[in-house]
Amino acid sequence: MDFNYQYIDWEHDPIIDENYNFHHLGTLSATILSPSIMVGLTDWWNISFRQVLGKRYMSWESDSTSKHHRDEGSDSDYENAVGGYLGDSKLMIRYLLMNAGKGPGVRLFFGGGVIIPSKNVLKSSPFYDSDSIVEDHRHFSMSEGVKKAIFETQFYIKRMANPVFIGGTLIIEEPLGKSDYGFQASRLIDLSITAFTRKIKYLDGSMGGSFMVRSTNKAYWNGKEAPNSESVLLIPGIGILWNLKFGTVMLNMQKPTFLKGSLSGTAAYLDEETDVWQISLSIRKTLDYYISWLYW
Repeated sequence: MDFNYQYIDWEHDPIIDENYNFHHLGTLSATILSPSIMVGLTDWWNISFRQVLGKRYMSWESDSTSKHHRDEGSDSDYENAVGGYLGDSKLMIRYLLMNAGKGPGVRLFFGGGVIIPSKNVLKSSPFYDSDSIVEDHRHFSMSEGVKKAIFETQFYIKRMANPVFIGGTLIIEEPLGKSDYGFQASRLIDLSITAFTRKIKYLDGSMGGSFMVRSTNKAYWNGKEAPNSESVLLIPGIGILWNLKFGTVMLNMQKPTFLKGSLSGTAAYLDEETDVWQISLSIRKTLDYYISWLYW
């Protein structure tokens, strides 16, 4: 089970339908819980299922109301949004190509799967141009409403010297079509590197560091580009790993930074400022349960 909390502090200047002294100012938080289960089919194959649950919430800190933003959460319906707590589901199957066993050496996985969207989506574009009549709208939801194919590879090395564990993961999520409301999602590419030390006595756990590069290409609403879709993010992080009696617990803190793109997709002259932090807590437990009908 993974728990993730993300906090985004943002602001930008007035946009097309607002007067010169209107200022966009607010925070956007996400509280996400992702339970999952993995079953070993053979010594080389496993299958896993993950379900995203949670809520995104915007706190609008301007002293004036806006058609673009207000105090609101993704759990409620709105003019262009179907609310709820259910996010995407992910079904994955993985193959262990190389495995050094319990000792030092290399582990290499290849995997593939599918993302199944929920119904808690945006029903129309939250972006308007200078020729449009701006209507009340929401910018965020729990799902993009798009089915996606997933390719994944994981490569890890266990060593005797510090850092004792080094690894990397490449994930590509490719949209398989549009949502029911005409949204064509971005292709997502995540490349991450992780390293952990051996157990540190005064922490009773291991220290870790991570670095991720996340890239998305252009997305479209009914053929029109979504201006906040194309981006490159750098996501450094630090963490602590504890091996406890009931399972493995990992606490991470990350600081995403936009190298390209922005949160809202506003033009450069609107002077957007964004500050993002996220914290995650992961719990892993081996159930040691034998499914007899899998091994006839």
